[in-house]
Amino acid sequence: MPNIDGGHYFLTLLAPVKTGEPVTDGGVVTTHANLLREELANLPTAMQSPVSIDTGLVSPFAQCRRTHFLRMFVLDQPMYNGRDPIDPLWNVIKKRDPLVHQPFDVLSRPWLVLATDFDLRPDEPDKGLRSWAEGLWTRTEAEMRAIFVHCHGFEQVNSAGSFADYVARCQVETTMSFNDYWPGRPPLKGLTLNGLLWRAVLPAVALAGLALLLGWGWWALAGALLGLAVGVLLVIRLLWTKGKAAFPPAPDSDLPSVLKALHVQQRFAFFAEAVQGMDADALHASFGQWLSGVRPADPESPTQAPGVIRSDGVQLEMPELVADKQVDAEGKAVVL
Repeated sequence: MPNIDGGHYFLTLLAPVKTGEPVTDGGVVTTHANLLREELANLPTAMQSPVSIDTGLVSPFAQCRRTHFLRMFVLDQPMYNGRDPIDPLWNVIKKRDPLVHQPFDVLSRPWLVLATDFDLRPDEPDKGLRSWAEGLWTRTEAEMRAIFVHCHGFEQVNSAGSFADYVARCQVETTMSFNDYWPGRPPLKGLTLNGLLWRAVLPAVALAGLALLLGWGWWALAGALLGLAVGVLLVIRLLWTKGKAAFPPAPDSDLPSVLKALHVQQRFAFFAEAVQGMDADALHASFGQWLSGVRPADPESPTQAPGVIRSDGVQLEMPELVADKQVDAEGKAVVL
């Protein structure tokens, strides 16, 4: 299904960039595309490296607790991938001159591209697109104004609702989404190999059996062939229908659950390092204390903040570790 897959909404937005020649405060004549690129370049990124972590700044899109990934860039022209490959002999037969270029796409203006995926809302008519856009505006109005002011049609945007309308007008259908939260094969009822074979053969068996039951022996073969053809068509129709449907949401694939999983993963790595060589009783007690501090079943707290690659340390006093001399060089409590 376009735009929706695996419990996520995949939004692709193309906003036309203005083509005039604005003058900056310093009197420099430039283009809206250049100014837009500067705005995008000045946006804080996610805390993905030691350099970005040390700045203390984080991407404004991290304020939304539904957004998994978001990317914005300016598209001037589509990439030219070269000529379509054609057999040289066919070129000779068709009398095609290889020095004459083939048709290629050209854009009339630069376009601002926004590509994102966020947790959908199945109970909303548009599956959560409008509420997401309104939430983005509410949290990042200043950044959105600085970016989209260089795009056509944004002059009428003055509220969260009008911004959601603008997003809907600029949306293009997403037909090739990327969703990597399923740990295995999604449940596809009726699409196993045995299930498909049974669906294909069942009409043949039914028609052949009916012919034999009525005493039409010679018609049994014709009935079997006809039933097999009908069964194959039904299987093709099933595959076509299922292929257009969205995958169901993967377990715990919403953003709060993903952030909690990252938090638990990191805290458990520290825990495993700290308890090396501990006896069974002390390990059991320490693990219980770790569970009470991390609370894996609580997706809200403690957890990893959006837009960062590591959680803040959680310091837990562990008398069992101290008794077994499992402390650092300065005798401090182990950080978990």
